Amino acid sequence: MIAILLSTYNGEKYIKEQIESLLDQTIKNWFLVVRDDGSHDKTVEILKEYSTSYPNKIFIDGSVRENLGAGKSFMHLLKITHADYYMFCDQDDVWMPDKIERTLAKVKAMESEFGKDVGIGVFTDLEVVDSNLNVIKPSLWKGDNRHPEYVRDFYKQWTNRHAAYGCTMLINRAAKDEVLPFRQFEGVNGAHDAWIEYILIKKGHIDYLDETTIHYRQHNANVIGANMGITYKDEVRNVVLHPRDFINKIKKDFKRARMMPFHISFIKILRYRILQTIQSLLK
Repeated sequence: MIAILLSTYNGEKYIKEQIESLLDQTIKNWFLVVRDDGSHDKTVEILKEYSTSYPNKIFIDGSVRENLGAGKSFMHLLKITHADYYMFCDQDDVWMPDKIERTLAKVKAMESEFGKDVGIGVFTDLEVVDSNLNVIKPSLWKGDNRHPEYVRDFYKQWTNRHAAYGCTMLINRAAKDEVLPFRQFEGVNGAHDAWIEYILIKKGHIDYLDETTIHYRQHNANVIGANMGITYKDEVRNVVLHPRDFINKIKKDFKRARMMPFHISFIKILRYRILQTIQSLLK
């Protein structure tokens, strides 16, 4: 059984479309666990309507009332939910009809290779769309210079922007055991996907499908959205103009490295960042 974990916050405008896209999936062997993070609109009312219409399919968690922020909210749902596989779901996207089917097939193929007792995760590309689902970029990875293959090199991934968005992830039960307890990175609202990614690179297996499985909606009310159009070279140029930014980035690296449940070589992080800066300046 697959658990889909949905955290909502003032999502009344798009939440129905998202839930309908779940109901339209080619694979039906799933259930939805929803937690609202303190909405002030009609989000909770809409969720209750769906929960009433699908009492064996859609469940609302009310065990924690306060606002947790996206990362803690998603990982709370992961902690309290029992299933064979887990997926994370944003409130304003639309899933392609075979999203679960394609991602699950990849995870099961990896389990056949590495075993079900090993933490395994898979993520995919995203089609970026506007509020009306008009395509902005057919591939977020290609359009925004993201590199999913970096997950095969821990320090390269640590020092670059991520291609592994939580809303495209599917992880197995063994991965859940590896990634909990969750520690929220300072100064961000989410980053549960980065946390999962780092741990599975080190202690399990994480891979990707070079396919889009989601219409990733960008609008003026995204809680967490795509940081489109910023390249690593842009970041390096900013560091050259503002050297203090590089120092702050290193300080952030140090704080985050100390939070991870395994040893990370700070010397390697520093080496990767310096080499990338030099390479970018030479291009």
